[in-house]
Amino acid sequence: MTEQVKINGIRLNKNYAQVTHAYTDRQNQSCVPLYQALASNGINLVSMSLSTIDNKSFVSGTIASKHFKQVSCQNEYWNCHTNVCTISIYPHHYRLQPLGVLLYLLGRQKVPFQCLISSNAMLTFVVAQTDCDAVIDILSKNFDLPESHVPFEQKENEELTQFLKKKYPETRATYVEKRIKTYGITLESDLHLWSYLFSFDQLAEYGQEIQSRKDKKDKFFFVSAVMATPAQTHLFLVTKKSPGIPAPQACAAELISFHGPHFGDRHSIISRALNCLSEKSIRVLQTGCTGASIGIILPEGKGKEAKRALKDVFEIP
Repeated sequence: MTEQVKINGIRLNKNYAQVTHAYTDRQNQSCVPLYQALASNGINLVSMSLSTIDNKSFVSGTIASKHFKQVSCQNEYWNCHTNVCTISIYPHHYRLQPLGVLLYLLGRQKVPFQCLISSNAMLTFVVAQTDCDAVIDILSKNFDLPESHVPFEQKENEELTQFLKKKYPETRATYVEKRIKTYGITLESDLHLWSYLFSFDQLAEYGQEIQSRKDKKDKFFFVSAVMATPAQTHLFLVTKKSPGIPAPQACAAELISFHGPHFGDRHSIISRALNCLSEKSIRVLQTGCTGASIGIILPEGKGKEAKRALKDVFEIP
């Protein structure tokens, strides 16, 4: 990498658990979705990635470690990992080149991750806490950070949380209002969803191909990845142009994204959004949520219908 990519900072959150439900057959897929089961138990999803593309279908979510015992024995199909953390860089500006650099560096230095999710402002990795220092070191050495920057570690403060919920009812975890507040819902059309499946050993190779594009300003609109096993890494990219890597699967797509003032306390928000679309028989190809943002990838031509449906649940200024 000849020039370092500038980022405004790194956010670190520790003491989480990761729960993944991979759908291996139709009977398994007919189970209550992970996000619905967690919402019904009052368990907050800090971040989530979902895919419904054929044999790569899965839901993977990050929850507080205090819920690990409750969740680990709830469903035999759920794969649970404790002691994970989230590491986010912001803003990432959706450029393909730095994304490729980051994937290349993680692959070259053999630092695995559980999950990767993009949002309007952040690019978030879920990694084992034992690999946390290695990821921070990669980011600190290879990206241009402010001189005064140290990773900002966000910690839970139960006393402060209860005070805010009492003072500001709209921040409560269980939403009682008919329509949830947002800052707006945006729709991007004329996009393509590219689906890749490879081993972790090939991550550096894929990262190098992504970063080697001639136009360094080429961008993506959404990215998610889940490392099911060292032999199975699922990577999904949404772009206007081809990323230049032949994809086993690709399809025309549209992206709905929105963010709000209290999505960090995410009980039932993603579940309500997806349930709303399901009731209208609108298929969701991909979903990712992290920070205060939710991104939903839809088949071509379904964006306007989905946006109208979401207005029943979400308030748009």
